[in-house]
Amino acid sequence: MYGPDGEWAFDPDAQVRERLGYVFELFRREGVARRVVRDLKVDSLELPARVMATEGYGTVVWKTPTLSTVIRILQNPAYAGASVYGRMEYSGERRSMKTGKQLAHRRPVTQWPVRITAHHPGYLSWEAFVSNQTRLRQNWNREGSRGVAREGTALLQGLVVCGRCGRTMGVQHHSAHERRSSVYVCQQGYTNGALHVCQSMTSRAVDAAVVQAFLEAVSPESLLVAMRVLDQIERDLAGHRRQRELQLEQARYDARLAQRQYDRVDPDNRLVASELERRWNEKLERVAQLEQAHAKADAEAQWDLTADERAAISALSQDLPAIWAAPTTTNQDRKQLLRHAIEGVQLDGVRHVGQIEVQIRWRSGVVTRLRVERYRRGADSLKTPAEAVNQIHELVSTSTYAEIAAQLKATGWRTAHGRVFTSQHVGYICRRDGLARGTDHTRLTPKEDATQIH
Repeated sequence: MYGPDGEWAFDPDAQVRERLGYVFELFRREGVARRVVRDLKVDSLELPARVMATEGYGTVVWKTPTLSTVIRILQNPAYAGASVYGRMEYSGERRSMKTGKQLAHRRPVTQWPVRITAHHPGYLSWEAFVSNQTRLRQNWNREGSRGVAREGTALLQGLVVCGRCGRTMGVQHHSAHERRSSVYVCQQGYTNGALHVCQSMTSRAVDAAVVQAFLEAVSPESLLVAMRVLDQIERDLAGHRRQRELQLEQARYDARLAQRQYDRVDPDNRLVASELERRWNEKLERVAQLEQAHAKADAEAQWDLTADERAAISALSQDLPAIWAAPTTTNQDRKQLLRHAIEGVQLDGVRHVGQIEVQIRWRSGVVTRLRVERYRRGADSLKTPAEAVNQIHELVSTSTYAEIAAQLKATGWRTAHGRVFTSQHVGYICRRDGLARGTDHTRLTPKEDATQIH
């Protein structure tokens, strides 16, 4: 806002300043505007907005966060301390169907005709602002961008480039009941009129090779970050608590102000007194709601690790394969881990018959070249990991199917389709390998047997 001397200055309201700073911190941590909105709504945090109408011009009101509001904040260079002109360009053939006027489109940051950085105090640096714009564009998942790391079995989603034409390759997913691997496909040319897709290949073999290279490339020494992660979690929780406390403090002030206004009115003037009493009651209800939400959030955000727990987490941080295979690690987490180390992966499945040439471009600038065998239907069907089968063979004489499944789950083993082992999976393997015949203690329970039959 404008200060007394005409210069730009931060809003004097601490809650306004800290809430805006919190939005930029959330985006730095989450990387996706939609997740920023989600986190704000989960904590019942509102965003400030300045009234531009004649009545109440310049006053600050608080509104429920929306995606469009968060994106406007992230795209506004004023928050980065910059004064700019010419962000929009009115050129080209696109016109409004209603008015016939030319439609505006955004210019890239580098093409803004007027750009004065360090013009006034900002909530983030100019470099951070430019980085945010790049990340927002990447999240739109357009040609040449990575998009957001999403769930799905194709771990290189957004990173794969066609080795023939250089275009970004898309992903074709299959429904869960089909039990088929996702497919990397280059179909931009086909979409634009070509007779065939450029190339395609299943993701299974490619992902396995790239993941193996990733696990080998990332040394244990570079993973000693557990304590820093724990410290960051504690700072995040403190940030959440601070925002809730500011909002609660503001609500209590509004309630006290409404009470003072009610106390000053003439009791005989019932038309005014009743309205002020209603407003006071609304403010008190708002305080009660925020106090309940604050107490609930504090109860759910308890974070008290013992020294032994911290030591265990520190030890686990050095074992990336265990973290990678853990049941609690989602495909979205795995994709994010790969993106931290890999800039892109180029695939060429045409140059060598029966093989796929893989080039991994690491963020360090190093290029790793691999060749993987193409998936052959039937010959390369999905198989349960041999180590898991061996463990079942060892335990079948002393444990029930359910107990074996629990041990496989504890050690991180998954089925051929990546699912957590159950007694049905174990029973199938035992019967297939002839280990269940004549062993009463390994038979399915009547309930499990009925489930298998159905």
